[in-house]
Amino acid sequence: MKAPSARARVRRNARRAEYDPEILREVLKSQQICHVAYVEDGEPRQITTLYFTDDDFLYLHGNRQAALLRHIGSGGEVAINVVLVDGVVVARSGFHCSMNYRSVTVFGQGEEVTDGEHAAILDQFVDALVPGHAAAVRAPTEQELAATAVVRIPLTEMSGKFRSGDPIDDDADLDSNVWAGVIPVRSETGAPVASADLAPSVELPAYIRDYSYRG
Repeated sequence: MKAPSARARVRRNARRAEYDPEILREVLKSQQICHVAYVEDGEPRQITTLYFTDDDFLYLHGNRQAALLRHIGSGGEVAINVVLVDGVVVARSGFHCSMNYRSVTVFGQGEEVTDGEHAAILDQFVDALVPGHAAAVRAPTEQELAATAVVRIPLTEMSGKFRSGDPIDDDADLDSNVWAGVIPVRSETGAPVASADLAPSVELPAYIRDYSYRG
């Protein structure tokens, strides 16, 4: 499968490239934090922020006055990266030590989400972060809605770069007395800790008790 555009094509270690949209969307849906790069007034900028995706778009939100959201809302170009680390690759030489990972980069122009979808998308942000919580919290006020912008970038121009498996050592190093292999990396979720000002009568809901972080 070919890259959707010249800038999305993986050039270094092209054998690790992944262009299948379904595989890339699955990686994007498995994470919650992305890094957004853009240029404003001739200067490079990068912002780390929460996101969520559906089948067609990647969504961001934040203060309406934020430079990044103004840039995207006005149709500005961005490059957005998400990376999932699967393991530390320990080789017999420092040169071949690495990581197993799945990285996806999305390129494109964005747009602001209109009033008709605005509130619903903000609810989806809550449920993307803590599934089930949007139905429990109070509705946002008019002031909160007015202060919060939502933008989206289409998932039409993107590519991935994946590494998996053992270290790739030089043949001359295979008999050396150095351990080699992969140390798996996993995220774990601890037991919920109640806020110090939480009323004793408030019970722990099942969706909090069973929460598992995607990351």
